Amino acid sequence: MPVEEAVRSRVAELEQEIAALTVRLEAERNRLERLTVTRETLDELAAEGVAVGAVAPLSIEVEPVGGWSECRPSPSGGRG
Repeated sequence: MPVEEAVRSRVAELEQEIAALTVRLEAERNRLERLTVTRETLDELAAEGVAVGAVAPLSIEVEPVGGWSECRPSPSGGRG
């Protein structure tokens, strides 16, 4: 049953991809939580009259965990 073996193989590949994406998703959620806490802290300080504008904001490009290459679709559009 070569078709069944191929499907089993694809299922295993997809399970590995899901596991990797789950790890990346959790890392990005943690990053978002830290950014949210930072923004809320700055808002609270500003509301209390603390000069938070004295610090120049960083101009950075936020790269996703794992890098940009993992976020781009494959040339086949994800269809192996």
